[in-house]
Formats: sequence, C-alpha cells, structure tokens
Amino acid sequence: MAENASLNDTPTIGVLCIDIATRLQHNFGRKYYSYIAASYVKYLEASGAHVVPIWIGRERAYYETMMGQINGILLPGGAVFIDEADWQTRPDLTSDCVRSAEHIYQLAMDRNQRARRQDDADGYFPVWGTCLGFQLLLVHAAEEPKIRTDCQPMRQAMPIKLTEDYHESKLFENLGESAAREMENHPFACHQHRYCITKESLETCGLAKDWHPLATQKDSAGLEFITIVEHRRFPIFGCQFHPERAAFEQLITSKDLCHLAHSYPGIQLSQIFSSRFVDICRRNRNRFDSPKVKLRHLIWNWQPVFSGQFGDSNWLQCYLFEKDVDYPEDSKDAVQSLDATTTGGL
Repeated sequence: MAENASLNDTPTIGVLCIDIATRLQHNFGRKYYSYIAASYVKYLEASGAHVVPIWIGRERAYYETMMGQINGILLPGGAVFIDEADWQTRPDLTSDCVRSAEHIYQLAMDRNQRARRQDDADGYFPVWGTCLGFQLLLVHAAEEPKIRTDCQPMRQAMPIKLTEDYHESKLFENLGESAAREMENHPFACHQHRYCITKESLETCGLAKDWHPLATQKDSAGLEFITIVEHRRFPIFGCQFHPERAAFEQLITSKDLCHLAHSYPGIQLSQIFSSRFVDICRRNRNRFDSPKVKLRHLIWNWQPVFSGQFGDSNWLQCYLFEKDVDYPEDSKDAVQSLDATTTGGL
C-alpha cells in the first residue's frame, strides 16, 4: 500500500487548450489554432505537478485515452462563444474547446460514478474549472447554456464571501480561520468576465442538489454570483476568478487591473487552490506506461512565446499550437538524461 501511495507524489495534470484568442493571432499569426496561458502551467507546477497539454477538437476516444493516463484536468479561462446564436454573430471565431470540455466532463462523471459504485476511493478523476472552465462545468452539468447570466463586466481583484457551510466541503475542510478571514478581506481573486452563475440559476437548472457553492461576490450592480463551487460527491471544482494570475500575470505593457492580487498575501491565498487541487489529484493512481511515454506528452516539449511585450496582451507568456499539433514521437535527449531509477509520479 505504501508503494502505491507514493506513485503520484508528482501527479500529472492535463490543461485543456482554448481556441486561439484573436489578439494572439494578430500578434503571432493566423496559423495558430489554440493556446494555453503559461500562468496555468506555472501555477500547477508550483504546487508539485507535471503538466500535459490536452488538445481540442479531437474525437471522444482521445480524451478517454488521456484520462486513463493522467491524474486530473484543469479547464482554463478564455473568451469563446457557447451557444449557436453567439456563433452566428461571430462566425470567424471557433469554440472547439466547448465540445472538448463536454467530453471531459461526461467522462469524468462516468469515472467518478463508477468508482463510487465500486467503493474505490482511489479510482476517481479530479477536474478543476477556472472562469470559462468553471462555467463550462455547470453548462454541461445542466445541459443548458442559459445557466449563465449577464453580469457587469469586471476586471479587478476582489475578496470573496465564504458561505456559512464552506468548511463542510472537500476543498476547505481544513482551511484555517486565519486564511478564511484573509480571503474575505484581501482582494486576491482576479476577476475577468462578463457572465456569471448564480445560486438561483443552480436551483432553476436542478443543480443545487449536486453542486455546493462555497463562496460568492457581487458585481457593480449588486448581482450576487458564485465564485467557488464543488460537486457534493465527486472531486470536481470550479472558481469564477483566476487564481493563477496572482503570482504569474504581473502585466507590464498593459494596465494591470488585478495588481492588488500580486501582494504577498494575495499570492499565498491564490496558491491554496492549486495546492488543494494538486493534492487531490495525487489520490488518482493513473500513470503512463513508461517514463518515455510520459516525456512525449509533457508541456516542456514546447516553448512559450513572450506575449507580454505587446500592449494589448492579457498574458505574459503563452503556448501556441497549430491545429494538427501532436505529442512528439520521441524525446531522446530527455530520455537519456532521465535517471532510470526515478519512476515516481509516472
């Protein structure tokens, strides 16, 4: 048992790509199809994970295969359109990540339900959604895009208001009173969105029984919306804000409206979410067949671009991918430098 417990001291977590942002196409060329902000990668690595990019626009079998090898998935933020009415108004934009996130959500639910039926505490599959990813989790849970509601556009760092029963959650069950108070008083949560999900919409869409709101906030018009949520039975979590931005997106050439989150307490509070999620992923026992196979999939096979040099950039660094991207066939140099005795977390 001890040997099994040590396998995922370094869990491997997938980060879903997002349809390419128009500003990235403008600055780096239209050949790129998807991207991952490097801040998500650094955020997970800072809590002890290895990261694998998960492609969008693939068949369901691809996601099923990947989810049998990695220990969890993060669905990141981004600006895409979810329903057909939006697509008709902006036919130049794609939303392949929406369908990909749907596959991931459904497969994760299948795995978690099967693990629960079989009383297999280690067989579950964790998923985290940030901003758009948070909304996609609940859109696919409700099977209804209208679970989202318009809210006042916001680009700022704010505190959160924890619900009275937040301590009854998996995410916050051991959160100290000091950290809880600081979350409610320090503007650490970077908000960048114009849609929200409310407690009322959870009720209307029949999700309140399965989804537990842990914190809320209000927009400038006084609309209360959910900022943190978790599934009541399975290791699936989401937040409307961007915890990865506190430590890893100190913008230089564009105005940084979330600058208050870059403080020492802001970074400490934001990293709690990554640390909790990575630790939950450690309980999943998936692994790649060999170190060589794992090396082929790691994000380190690609190099991020310096996007922060442009005045309209929302990110300091991004990984850019073309549509036909795939994991390399071999990583010989990396394999040769790997200590043959090191297999933990594979």
